[in-house]
Amino acid sequence: MVLGAGVALSLQACGGWYLRGTRKTALSGKRFYVKPMPDSRLETFLYIELLNAGLAYTMRREQADAIVELSRESIDRRVLSVDPGTGKIREVELGLEVQLEVRAANGRLVIAPERFSWFQDFVYDEGSVLGTQERESTSRGQIEREVARSLALRLETIDPAALDTREP
Repeated sequence: MVLGAGVALSLQACGGWYLRGTRKTALSGKRFYVKPMPDSRLETFLYIELLNAGLAYTMRREQADAIVELSRESIDRRVLSVDPGTGKIREVELGLEVQLEVRAANGRLVIAPERFSWFQDFVYDEGSVLGTQERESTSRGQIEREVARSLALRLETIDPAALDTREP
């Protein structure tokens, strides 16, 4: 009990240090709506990361202070290396690209369309096709979570005044 209180007091003295998902941002109280993207899991991961970043979201566009549009998502898979003796694949790279655009509720452009790219590579084992397919699927999920985390951090940089719906 005393140890727990001591840890809590020492963490409180750290100033800018917060547990993930507990910090207040300048955008606290602003709600984000993420426009659905067909056949994509990215928006689901983004909702989770918005909550972790202390940002609110809504599932109804008319309740939002900001509309986030993700588009042009593309997954790329390319061979990085091959075995010189057998000519079989040794290393594969997965890439994910997505475009982000943010508008205020009144339609004013807040973040102009920006293209983001992420890459991750893994070793391809032709002796374990099922294991390799599982590794590829896991890598894709990791990239999607990393993309969502990065996009949530980008959304945190929005000036709250830019989301003001009153006309200038």
